[in-house]
Amino acid sequence: MEKNQKENWIIAIAVAIIYLTVSILFDLWAFSWIIWVAYAIYRFIVR
Repeated sequence: MEKNQKENWIIAIAVAIIYLTVSILFDLWAFSWIIWVAYAIYRFIVR
């Protein structure tokens, strides 16, 4: 696995952990899609 691909997996896992933490702790499931939109925009810019 090349370094860039490993970095992408680490970022994706971190985003998922943040998503679950925010959603569970603050009960903000309705707003948690914003995290995924921000991640998608980040992925689009980085490529």
